[in-house]
Amino acid sequence: MTDQEKYQNFIDYVNNPIIKFTDSEHMMPMIREFITPEEAAFLTGFPLGGKTLEEIAEIKQMDMEEVTKEVKRLCAKGIIYESIRESGRRYKMWSTIEIFSRIPYWNGKDEEPNKSTAAHFNKYWADGFIDQVKSMKHTELRSIPIQQTVEMPTGFMPFEDIVQVIDNYDYYTVSACPCRARHRLDPDFEDSKYPEEVCLHFNELGRYCVENGHGREITKEETLEILKRSAEAGLVHGIANAEEDPETICNCDLEYCNYFRRYYHLDFDRSIEPSNYKVKVTEEACKACGLCVKRCPMDALQLKVSAKATNKFRKAVALEEKFCIGCGVCVYKCKSGAIILERKPEAEITRSPRTEKELIRENVMSAFAALEQQKEKN
Repeated sequence: MTDQEKYQNFIDYVNNPIIKFTDSEHMMPMIREFITPEEAAFLTGFPLGGKTLEEIAEIKQMDMEEVTKEVKRLCAKGIIYESIRESGRRYKMWSTIEIFSRIPYWNGKDEEPNKSTAAHFNKYWADGFIDQVKSMKHTELRSIPIQQTVEMPTGFMPFEDIVQVIDNYDYYTVSACPCRARHRLDPDFEDSKYPEEVCLHFNELGRYCVENGHGREITKEETLEILKRSAEAGLVHGIANAEEDPETICNCDLEYCNYFRRYYHLDFDRSIEPSNYKVKVTEEACKACGLCVKRCPMDALQLKVSAKATNKFRKAVALEEKFCIGCGVCVYKCKSGAIILERKPEAEITRSPRTEKELIRENVMSAFAALEQQKEKN
C-alpha cells in the first residue's frame, strides 16, 4: 500500500457527516507533517470510543506488547486519549479538531512535529475547516465569572461559582494554552503578550495530561493563583460547557483563542457561551477612565455622554447588552465600583448540558438538522 493510500484510508475513516477533512491546499501538508504513513495505517480502524489494550490488540490483530508501546507513544504525541480510572484504562482516538489544534500543544514545547504543523493548521482552520461547527447548538466553553466581580454571589448555581467548582476536584494540573502555543510556533504570528501556562485540567483529564507529558500536577492553591494571575492579565475564564464534572478551565484571550478568533475573523455569531450574569452600571460612580472598555473582550462597553455622570468628562460607561458574556474581566479592575455583574432575569437564565455526552449529542443533533435544511434548500 502506498503512503497516499494509507493517508486516504485514514481520512476516510475519521471523516463523518458532521466533521470531516475539508478540501484545502493546506490539508495534506498539515496531515503529512504531523502523522506519518505508518501512524495513519495504525490509526485507521482505531477505536473512536474507549477500548482496553486487549480489545485494541484484537481489533488491530497485533501483539499486545507492540500495541501497548504504540498506543502509549501516540498518547504522548496527543493523538490518543487514555482514560485513567480505578476500573481500568481505556483508549480512544481524539477528534481531528483536538489532534491538530489542541492536545499536542499542551506541553508548550518548541519541537517537531508541532512546529511544522502549527502554520499549516492555522491556515487550514481559517480555510473552511472550522466553519463546520457553526451550526452546533453549543460552544465547548462557557464563560464563568471571575471571583469577586458578582454583586450577589449567593445566587450562584454550583457550576457557576468558580471557587466551588475548584473545591470539587481532587487532582489539579496546568498545561500551556494550546492556542497561544500554536500561534507562537507559527512565524506568521507574533508571540502573545499573555501568560501561556494557564490551561487548567482536572481529575481524569488531568491525570492523562501528567502521565503523558502534556502538563504538570499543581495544588489547589496554585490553581487559584493561576486564575488570579489570569484575571489580572484580562483573560476570560472559560469552563467546559457541562454542569457535571467539567474537567477544563481555559483562560482565553481575544487575540489567539480559537473561540474569539472565529468570532472576530470568521463571522461566527458568538465566541464562548455567556454566563448568567451581565454588567450593571452605576453612571454616577464612573470616572470615565476607559479601562473597562479596553479590557472587554467583546466590545460590549463604550464611553458615552451621560447626564448622570459626575466626572469632568461628563461621560459614563454604557453596555451593549447583547454582546456581554458576563465574564467579569471589566469589573475586576474597576476601582470606582461603577460596574458589577448582576444576575440576569429568570427568563434569560440558561443552563449547560448536564454532561459532556449530552453536550456532544445536542451539538450533533443541531448539526444534522442544519445539514437537512441545507439539503432541502438545494
